[in-house]
Amino acid sequence: MPESSYSALADRLLTIAYDITATSGPAALSLREVQRRAGVSAATAYWHYKGRADLLLAVSRRATAKLADTLNDAITQPLPSPISDLAAVCLAYMHFARDHEGLFQAIVMNSSTEELTHPAESARGKAGLAAFEVLQRAVADYTAEAGTGSPVGNAALHVWAACHGLAVLLIDSPMAGWPESDKEQLRLQHVQFVLNSLSRH
Repeated sequence: MPESSYSALADRLLTIAYDITATSGPAALSLREVQRRAGVSAATAYWHYKGRADLLLAVSRRATAKLADTLNDAITQPLPSPISDLAAVCLAYMHFARDHEGLFQAIVMNSSTEELTHPAESARGKAGLAAFEVLQRAVADYTAEAGTGSPVGNAALHVWAACHGLAVLLIDSPMAGWPESDKEQLRLQHVQFVLNSLSRH
């Protein structure tokens, strides 16, 4: 098979897997279903991806690239209200979890320190930045303006953990049943709490 055809088929399989995950969540993803929708043999599918875990990792990296674009857009696009870049990034992270629950779950399932701090090229957004790098830049700008002495790397990890934690709770706990208006109010309060905490250190 020519290299271009090989790459095209691998990408088509990944796109199908990505769409399944986005629509129905990672639990619905199987290599057999991807193979069926692509109209290829099981052997062909396994030639490109060793198994479901390998395919899900590829999906999570593409989803992480989408997350990176979402966070970067929160900074570069005009905001509806005058809030800091860091607040915009935090809200965008939690809104991504709300709007793309299946993809967010895939990211969570493949979370690791290595994936967070040393992402694969396929996990980077269009600007070449990884999601955590966008957050780090926003934290660096915020702490510089606030005049805090917090190491940016540590501060970014704390901010990420805080936003990630609430994002998960709002989609996978009894809080998931709250009205969206109440969830959004909590997100806004949470971001303000995070920023206030960061300003004091």
